[in-house]
Amino acid sequence: MELKQLKTLIAIAEAGSLSSAAVRLKLTQPALSASLRRLEDELGVSLVRRHPRGATLTREGRIVLQSAYEVMHEVSEIASVTAALQETPVGRVRLGLPTTVAGGLIPELLPALRDRFPQVTIYLLEAMSGVLSEKLQLGHLDMAILYDIEPMAGLRSQALLKERLSLLVPPGHRLAERGRIRLTEVADLEIALPSSAHSIRRQIETVCQIEGVQLSVAADIDSLSGVINLVRKGVPTILPVYRVVEKIAAGEIVAIDIERPRLEWTVHLAMRQDANRPRAALAVSELVSEICLRLVTEGHWPGEVVR
Repeated sequence: MELKQLKTLIAIAEAGSLSSAAVRLKLTQPALSASLRRLEDELGVSLVRRHPRGATLTREGRIVLQSAYEVMHEVSEIASVTAALQETPVGRVRLGLPTTVAGGLIPELLPALRDRFPQVTIYLLEAMSGVLSEKLQLGHLDMAILYDIEPMAGLRSQALLKERLSLLVPPGHRLAERGRIRLTEVADLEIALPSSAHSIRRQIETVCQIEGVQLSVAADIDSLSGVINLVRKGVPTILPVYRVVEKIAAGEIVAIDIERPRLEWTVHLAMRQDANRPRAALAVSELVSEICLRLVTEGHWPGEVVR
């Protein structure tokens, strides 16, 4: 089946006769009739009924006509998007970043965006991953960094890196000298965690359920700074270490690897397929991906690049 055959059917339906449809499509009437016949042969049904006053569509023809209109609309949309992608990136892009990522990525992203794509402006939302996922699906964001996402209609995602979750304790904690710890040992501690609206909490609870481990959670805190301040006061937590690398290097916090099982997740960049500014959105997504991979490669973001 070819597009020109669908165009033939549409022209006949709109013109009301084969001769008028041929004029509209700038074809000879025999050529138009041959195109219609090939379409009918392929579908195995009669689509057009000829009569002295012209031509009308059969019941089957009217059904196929609706599908033909839908196909031609999709083709038009593809052409429109392709044309937009050839333009200079311009416009506003809405990007969502989890709290565990935002503080490290924003200082890298904004200068690079200004230098490379000066006509692109960006709106940044820092929030819990659950909130970001909801806003992305509702169309309030064009893209967001999310963790271990499931396939969602209207979205495409790119895996960027794998990131470990570690037990964070203050320097004077009884476990501070340990380089590794089992998950069952973490169950002996009272810890602070983000609430169940956050991907970190859901990931930890999923693994604990599989392993038959029950953690003792002293507080649900949806504030990165609040959790870190609690760690300083002696209440451990489980987090990725990207946003506390400097504090670990300064000796303010100790990160202990959790093993048996190892806690980790995959960081994804999820993007809406119907972004209002496709060229600008694509430019931002490529830049975000590039910066994330560079930060991992240079050792600023502890993790493993996903190839």
